[in-house]
Amino acid sequence: GRREKRAKVAPNETEMKKGEFRNRLNICCRDAFFDKAMLVVEEMTAAGFPLNMEQYTQLIHLCASAPPDQWKEGEKLLAGVVDMKLTERLASGIIKLQCCLGNVDEALKCFDEMAAADMVRKRRTYAPLLAALGEASPSRIEDACRVFADSQTHLVDLMEEDFAALVQATASAPDEKLLYKVLRSMSELIYAIAPSTLATLDAAFAKRNRSPQTVQIDTEGGGTCPHCASQIRSIDLEIEELKQMSDEINQLARVGDKQAVAFDAFKSWLERYGTPDAIIDGANVGYYSLRVAQGQTLRYLQVDRVVQHFLDQGLKPLIVMHSRHFGLNVTMTAQDQKIVQAWNASGMLYKTPPKMNDDWFWLYAGVWGSIKKASLVMVSNDQMRDHHFQMLSTRKFLKWRERHWVNFHFDTNKGGRSPPILAHPSKVSLRMQQVSDEDESRWHF
Repeated sequence: GRREKRAKVAPNETEMKKGEFRNRLNICCRDAFFDKAMLVVEEMTAAGFPLNMEQYTQLIHLCASAPPDQWKEGEKLLAGVVDMKLTERLASGIIKLQCCLGNVDEALKCFDEMAAADMVRKRRTYAPLLAALGEASPSRIEDACRVFADSQTHLVDLMEEDFAALVQATASAPDEKLLYKVLRSMSELIYAIAPSTLATLDAAFAKRNRSPQTVQIDTEGGGTCPHCASQIRSIDLEIEELKQMSDEINQLARVGDKQAVAFDAFKSWLERYGTPDAIIDGANVGYYSLRVAQGQTLRYLQVDRVVQHFLDQGLKPLIVMHSRHFGLNVTMTAQDQKIVQAWNASGMLYKTPPKMNDDWFWLYAGVWGSIKKASLVMVSNDQMRDHHFQMLSTRKFLKWRERHWVNFHFDTNKGGRSPPILAHPSKVSLRMQQVSDEDESRWHF
């Protein structure tokens, strides 16, 4: 029989008023107006509409990001969530706000509740605690080390300001090994150090009666430190780490049955092609300096100039590009067609399949090739900030990129005649490092 249409029930006045408050509150949170949000809360309370957990969570995070003169208002919010069941987002917000208010013990209490519940911890959980403990008295060193150890156990990548706070906290620790443990972890994630962090490091070593020296090191002329006569090292992934990273990429790329078959076919093709000397992110090179929004299309000649650069040196390049750049609907000049035909004839071009991200292909080729050839380079200006790259091990990726990544540019004043200008990695690793594995107290920054 025919289905009877359901009659639309008009929302009653209470629901409409509730929805109006919700929308006004969301707008205040979206626009980061905590003071205005609290005025809406006052109206809601007067009208008999209590905040739900999500609204409390939003407002607590908003308060912690508001100007300091508004933090005191957050105490009302903290009082309202005392009996609520914690979520990661709510707990992280409470920790941040309690740290803003100077209530470090209350923040640690919430942190311990998260740990007892085996709740996921994120960087936003640790950062405010570390910042607060870094500025606290030396008596809080144990707490700072405990929070740091928890972040390491749960493989949470900290940022430079977090490590700076830890350096500050452990600088006066009776056991100097705590400081060096922080520095070792920091060296895996932080490559370019800000002047403010260098000042913190200087102060930390000064407390150990060590006076850091500022010297210039010729990184292309051997990398010997004129102060201590030690060699700055080139730090790359070990073979086992490269295999682990290639396995990570393989798993992330094979997200479905069709994708798995396509990626396995690529891996088989790579074995037949052999290890290249240089892998070229074709689309990234071809779109360099173009205004795609204004209708400019990929320049195959730009890609070919990079290809020719390596061929002229007797090296073996591999171009990885998505198949959409070679479809029947793609308009190519006669010169473009000739270039692509040459790539196909030499076998150096791999066209990645539809509905797959070509980035996984060239990244896998780069890591896989590094296992077999340590001198392999990856040509791209891609900053690897897409969300899917965040699923890779940050430590491994940064270490590999520092040794194999080649940035490029063209002299646009010369048009298509410009050869590529390539920025190869330095002969040594331009990152903080221990002077030697045997002596953890001596560092180059």
